[in-house]
Amino acid sequence: MICSAEDDWHRRKQRVELPGGRPIAFVDSGGSGPALLLLHGFSDTSRSYCALEPILSGYRLIIPDLPGHGHSAMGDGVRVSDFAASVEQFLAFLGISQIAVIGHSMGAMTAIEIAARRRDDVSALVLLSASLTPNFGSSSPLTREIRALRDPIDPDGQFLREWYSCSRPVEPGFLSKMKRDAAAMPAAVWHGILEGFAETDLRQTAMRVTAPVLCIGGSADPLFGGSHREALAQAFPSVQSITLEGYGHNPHWEDPQRVSALIVSFLRRQE
Repeated sequence: MICSAEDDWHRRKQRVELPGGRPIAFVDSGGSGPALLLLHGFSDTSRSYCALEPILSGYRLIIPDLPGHGHSAMGDGVRVSDFAASVEQFLAFLGISQIAVIGHSMGAMTAIEIAARRRDDVSALVLLSASLTPNFGSSSPLTREIRALRDPIDPDGQFLREWYSCSRPVEPGFLSKMKRDAAAMPAAVWHGILEGFAETDLRQTAMRVTAPVLCIGGSADPLFGGSHREALAQAFPSVQSITLEGYGHNPHWEDPQRVSALIVSFLRRQE
């Protein structure tokens, strides 16, 4: 199984209230090692990282549901910059400053924004299936499908089956829970994030990142392919880029052991 304790994941979530009374839900592994902030992707929740938790047990993992996802309330907006601002408030509430950041997809974009803003605080940055310019295109089939979403979203419908398809086998029970979490997110949030992606350009932001960066992407990623990986490889002052042959958009689900090993090796070199 990808995550032996996945049924307990929601019950493990803690909650804090950001200014304005907005709750943010998160899992804190309680580890005694250095703090790692893990940020999930579009429509996912903190559960995205459940399989990495036991492998990264030497660290204290802080894994929030981003605003509008899972058990976290909407913030002031659904742009990458809005998510970054909420995460900064969340970290301040927890009293955490020095931290390494791991982000997947939209979470990776948010991580880039945070690392650019907090150059003295972010010690290392790991980006999984990232993009600097995530515009899907106004007339693409994916854009049309997301725009067509209406509440209630069917967790077993064709859209979410395709949205959560993976290039390598992933535990069906885990994917079922991810689809149910995604279906619970209002269609308006899906639409807003899609619009935000069309306006997102992190190329200048990436140039302000001073932390060492590890980029991991799959050669079979249907969302952010080779051109996105090449742009990332050239964007940061200090960057290592790894392409996993035959892996898709969710390499940390498809092979958590391999991805975790790459992350740990990179972080240890920085330490």
